[in-house]
Amino acid sequence: MNTDLTGRVALVTGAARGIGEGIAQGLAENGCIVFVGDVDVQGARACAARQGPQCAGVGLDVRDEEAAKRVVAEIVRIHGGLDILVNNAGIVCTGPFDAVSRTEWDRLIGINVTGVFNCVQAAVPAMRGRAGAAIVNIASVSAEKGGGAFGNVWYGTTKAAVVAITKGLGRDLGPEGIRVNAISPGVVETDMTRGLMTPEVRARVLSRFPLGRFASTQDIALAVVYLASDASAFVTGETLAVDGGFLRT
Repeated sequence: MNTDLTGRVALVTGAARGIGEGIAQGLAENGCIVFVGDVDVQGARACAARQGPQCAGVGLDVRDEEAAKRVVAEIVRIHGGLDILVNNAGIVCTGPFDAVSRTEWDRLIGINVTGVFNCVQAAVPAMRGRAGAAIVNIASVSAEKGGGAFGNVWYGTTKAAVVAITKGLGRDLGPEGIRVNAISPGVVETDMTRGLMTPEVRARVLSRFPLGRFASTQDIALAVVYLASDASAFVTGETLAVDGGFLRT
């Protein structure tokens, strides 16, 4: 299986920590030049430094259309184009549906959906004509469940939008040689998820995963590497569940 990404250029959003950092590491370990984008500029730079000299950290608030354009333009200036976009930036929303304020909803939509729109619109012109170009979106099992093990209905709604974007772009960009796929994780072990679960909630949620554990960031990174590489050269418009069997329970 060919997962060699040597010489390819990637932008990973929301990558200062957690799942995004794991993805950046996985791409870098397979030879990719990685731009780590995050609203936390210092965190993005620190993450990039941990991955090696072929990586760079850049400030990026995915809600800002002009910021997305500036970051992609800088990548094009340095490397001549962009091969891989990983739309990882996202936030979770938990709790009762009627306890979510309009301000929280606007932020959720802004990061989880508009952020994907902004980055795709900025990146696609820089990806055209690049052999092996690929977009990987991070969705969630909540997209299929309308909420799920952890996120609520409003979170699930935003991730269902990401799945729809993936299907549509897979169709629309396929003729241009740009593949578009998504990954639907279950719960992933990160500082964020650990901080949001009491021991009781953790035990209850974990009981719904047939493999008996939550995903590691490496589990998600390995799936991203597969979908970003020539190993998946004939796969587009698909959403791959990396969920320990959660959707089958």
